[in-house]
Amino acid sequence: MSTMVDGSILTSTDLRRLLPEALRRPAQEGARLVALHWLVQLCEARAQWLLPSAPDAVGTDTGSSAETLHRARVSLRRLRAVLREHERALDGAVDRRTLRSLRALGQATNAVRDADVQRSWLDAEMEQLPAVARDEAMRLRAILDRRVTRSSAAVTRAFEKHFDPIVDRLFARLSTFLLLHRVGMPVTPTPFARHLATRVERASARLRRDLESVTSVDSREAMHQVRIRLKRQRAMLAPFAKSRPALGAWYELATRGQDLLGAVRDADLLAERAHKANLLALHGALKAVALAHYEAFTLDWCARIDGVMNSLAMAVVELRRDSAPTTEAGVPLEIERKYLLTRVPPIAASVPPTLIEQGWLPGTALRERLRRSTNPDGTISCWRNVKLGPAQARVEIDEGTSRELFEAIWPLTAAARVRKQRHVVRDAAYAWEIDVFLDRDLVLAEVELSGLDDRPALPEWLAPYVERDVTGEPAFFNSVLARAARTPG
Repeated sequence: MSTMVDGSILTSTDLRRLLPEALRRPAQEGARLVALHWLVQLCEARAQWLLPSAPDAVGTDTGSSAETLHRARVSLRRLRAVLREHERALDGAVDRRTLRSLRALGQATNAVRDADVQRSWLDAEMEQLPAVARDEAMRLRAILDRRVTRSSAAVTRAFEKHFDPIVDRLFARLSTFLLLHRVGMPVTPTPFARHLATRVERASARLRRDLESVTSVDSREAMHQVRIRLKRQRAMLAPFAKSRPALGAWYELATRGQDLLGAVRDADLLAERAHKANLLALHGALKAVALAHYEAFTLDWCARIDGVMNSLAMAVVELRRDSAPTTEAGVPLEIERKYLLTRVPPIAASVPPTLIEQGWLPGTALRERLRRSTNPDGTISCWRNVKLGPAQARVEIDEGTSRELFEAIWPLTAAARVRKQRHVVRDAAYAWEIDVFLDRDLVLAEVELSGLDDRPALPEWLAPYVERDVTGEPAFFNSVLARAARTPG
């Protein structure tokens, strides 16, 4: 195995530091960070496999090598899933030859993995089997021992043939990327969180279709497709599952589903081995076990499919919340669409409003805005704000301030103020803000977006009340709508 001496290559320590911020980085960078994370995990497992005791350990039935191979397979499977799911964001960083090599490595480890899992299952379940089946299980256990011993050397050769020649090149290609920028516009790369939300959401319709196709324990192809989709979901979300509650909930649910389907598959494969070895009592017992796991899966998933899909949808919503746009330097951006309404939609009117008072300090090139929000529960928050740039994508800096400082500066805004009530209606991944101005007959709807190309459809409850899109029209900027206060204070 070649050694990597390039000091520019990210280490596992670097990745642990960078990975928590991957969701907010550009999609090209976030995808590479996740891919590099799994590549480093695979390299570490590969190094452990090289230890002198590892190949022998499998043959002598100790657990250390089996655990090493399991970690290697998980890392490899997740690396391959990430490379497939984020192919567009990776911009050709991984060529077909590399993908073929990784696939060949995965196939070479299948035999050892299956035999190891089946041996572990027999060890754990032996006492639960009927007496005749238990005797046959001991005979099948011996067959599996011989299979693992023969296959362990093949795994070593597979690493040497398929992985070692590509690892340095893969590290190098995943460690750099190009970011295109449109001249004259703020740098607004698509955040990785938004890209990831799209990938997770896109799988939902296919997952539902496959779940609805699971109609019996013999629906092997449908169950296989569900299991593969859950593996890919977990590969994409694993680095962030502990830090994001909705992601964690979906990840845990997907884990349970994958485990149950894996148990069905493993019991089926073991039953086939028993049948080929003419161990008929064991074959019947294993078929009963597969049926029990299948029934558990259908009860937990197929019978409550709407709840399952809702958990996935909540994960998407959380990812979209994480995809607030920023400049390349990490400065927050405001990207929004604004619509003139004929009146307040009834759904919005039913939401208790927040009273918003805004005022602008005198200035020309730079105008600082003060905002005081009185929430429906009576709590008050005060903010200072500066916006710069074109209306379609403006740099926006917000900072909370104390009531005392706000009250001291507020009189300076007497020449330019706005008072309005804001009703916020959440619809899917978006929060639609309906602003009802209190000093004129004007109702506006705003929605903040995650990128310049984000174009959400108007919700059914809002569309009938939209007169036109006024995004970018100066007449509808709050700073232009501001008027002198009628009374001081």
